Amino acid sequence: MNKRQDSGWERGRPRPHAGETPAIPKMQDTGLVISCRDLGKTFTIGEEDVPVLKGVNLDVQRGERLAIVGASGSGKSTLLHLLGGLDNASSGSVQIFGQEMQRMNETQRGELRNRALGFVYQFHHLLPEFTALENVAMPLLIRGMKRAEAEPPAAAMLEEVGLEHLLRHLTS
Repeated sequence: MNKRQDSGWERGRPRPHAGETPAIPKMQDTGLVISCRDLGKTFTIGEEDVPVLKGVNLDVQRGERLAIVGASGSGKSTLLHLLGGLDNASSGSVQIFGQEMQRMNETQRGELRNRALGFVYQFHHLLPEFTALENVAMPLLIRGMKRAEAEPPAAAMLEEVGLEHLLRHLTS
């Protein structure tokens, strides 16, 4: 294999400059945000295969809210990691806005997560040295947005969930 194939770059696409992330294909806006078909995950522990998810099918439409509930160890976190492209499925497929996660390299999946997905974890993973506003604005800043541009939408998000009074408070 040549270096282009090893790094996950597609033939005919311009290679980004140092520090740039590769472009992800244009997201399709059909109203379908997340879709998975026959999704499965099996972990190997020692010599034993442990199936955690088998044949999961799911469609999430724009504006739809979803809660994944179940007993401890039932595969909730594994499912979220697969849907968000944080882990690879053993079988099946995941699409985010029509883009096949399995066809993207890690950098492209990271860019898609930054632009299209958000997670609310059971345990918050906020950076204690930053304010609530800075924590919420962080994905926009990572995307390359200037602070003055990133703070208004981040403040609006905090206001939307009733936390506008905590904008300048440290999260610790």
